Amino acid sequence: MRSLLRSGIRRLARPSDDVPTTMPTHRLGTRNATVIAVATQKGGVGKTTTSINLAAALARFHDKRVLLIDLDPQGHVTTSLTSHIEGGGGSLSGVLTDATGNRDIIEVVAPTSVKNLSVIPFDAGLAKTEDLLGTRMGKEFILRDALRAARTHFDVIVIDCPPNLGNLTVNGLVASDTVLIPCDPSPLALNGVHTVIETISMIAGRLNPEIDILGVLLTRVDGRNRTINDAVITKIEDEYGEAMLPLIIGIDSAIAKAQLAGQDLFSFDSKCRGAQQYRALSDLVVEGL
Repeated sequence: MRSLLRSGIRRLARPSDDVPTTMPTHRLGTRNATVIAVATQKGGVGKTTTSINLAAALARFHDKRVLLIDLDPQGHVTTSLTSHIEGGGGSLSGVLTDATGNRDIIEVVAPTSVKNLSVIPFDAGLAKTEDLLGTRMGKEFILRDALRAARTHFDVIVIDCPPNLGNLTVNGLVASDTVLIPCDPSPLALNGVHTVIETISMIAGRLNPEIDILGVLLTRVDGRNRTINDAVITKIEDEYGEAMLPLIIGIDSAIAKAQLAGQDLFSFDSKCRGAQQYRALSDLVVEGL
């Protein structure tokens, strides 16, 4: 079913006439990053937790040079990695709203103490950027164009999108090669999956013909609620089949504790269930890169 879903998206694709062709003047590297957007319409489903620990696992266990972008104005990525971020960075909103269009994300990258992992940290200005982007010509392509140099310096770029389908999220999707959709076992989250996939289909047809769906990831699963879990899983399988990834992320108290400590799960407790599950997710992602 996943292949059919992808084929259906590609059939909708049309080239855009609004794509700028100029390249940035920043120093280019030799890499060609795969950009993964982590997107959902509903908050509280483990979106940021997934972004952080997927990025960290790819850097730690697969020797990938990874950039994690905190595109959510709530700034939860930065809060959850406080102990690892080593300073530096800059204003992401300044890059996205620059009138010349010549700035690049590479300017505001911050290193971390995790080998191979860099971040674009929280920027309070993103809250206003959401509205400012709506006034810009070619607004959907601003992040994509600002990643041109950055893509050549990393193997994987993970974008933690806001929990809505506003201008920032649309920019994240247009800039991405593939989308990971977290979903907890609840009817509201399931409705959010429908909306995100519909949005991806429209973006494929109008703005980003190459966008793909990495899969739907079931998160925050409480093993004691088997009836609800089974019902949600059945609905996802009925509608999207193989688009549902063959693993789940369970509820684990270590996740909240790690966030409080400002660490990824692997630094906080590499043997906890959540760490093992996110490492397994990174294995699946690498297989598909």
